[in-house]
Amino acid sequence: MNDKATITGNLRALGVQSGDLLMVHASLKAIGAVEGGPRAIVASILEAVGPNGTLMGYASWDRSPYDETLNGAQLSEERRRNWPPFHPETAGTYRGFGVLNQYLVDTPDALRSAHPDSSMVAVGSLAREMIEPHVLGRAFGQGSPLERFVKRGGKVLLLGAPLDAVTVLHYAEAIAEIPGKRRVTYEMPLLDPQGQTIWAHTEDFDSNGILSCFAIDGEPDAVETIANAYVLLGRHREGPVARAHSYLFDAKDIVEFGVEYLERNFGAAGLT
Repeated sequence: MNDKATITGNLRALGVQSGDLLMVHASLKAIGAVEGGPRAIVASILEAVGPNGTLMGYASWDRSPYDETLNGAQLSEERRRNWPPFHPETAGTYRGFGVLNQYLVDTPDALRSAHPDSSMVAVGSLAREMIEPHVLGRAFGQGSPLERFVKRGGKVLLLGAPLDAVTVLHYAEAIAEIPGKRRVTYEMPLLDPQGQTIWAHTEDFDSNGILSCFAIDGEPDAVETIANAYVLLGRHREGPVARAHSYLFDAKDIVEFGVEYLERNFGAAGLT
């Protein structure tokens, strides 16, 4: 069984430094048993980035009605009336993006962004800057936490998580100048200033397939495709953290590569 000191030492060997702005994606199964459990893993990462560092995660929401309202789909009036509104301080996290995110949300002084389906959580010196603002219609693109994360020199940490988990590449999808980007509409229940639930309609890029060729069931999406191509360049760090094979990426570098990859292969020039 690994302990907090081992995890912290592994992270430093991987290249995590004090003062880092770090976005983590983790597989607890891949990490294996750790003394103190997931809370100790969060504490290890926070120790590695130090008091001047910041830790981020992609929390989303376990009650997001994204699929139920996607592209005009309708909830019954009863389900709509009984659906809970999103509240950053009490909402659960979507387990499909990693159980560790719930422990990150529950960490003292953690802050969470206001976008229900794409909510981010952050702890540390830049937490407030990372999570505000985060409005509907700007989940991952311009004006989003991901844009600020990239501009602030963030790093992406995969702790045993697969390469399709590099959320920051959704920012590359959003800003790449390529024709035919897919967009979606959906609704989210929010609280108005009077504490009443309102259903907000929004439109955004399709993060499940920015182009039709990346929206085929069972086939890699753009994030996985770009991340695999990027790893072949060897511009990253990788190694063990506990039992997990892990990766450390420079966010700005992988985003710039992702934009170039999309524009070269799917931009107007590449289609002629």
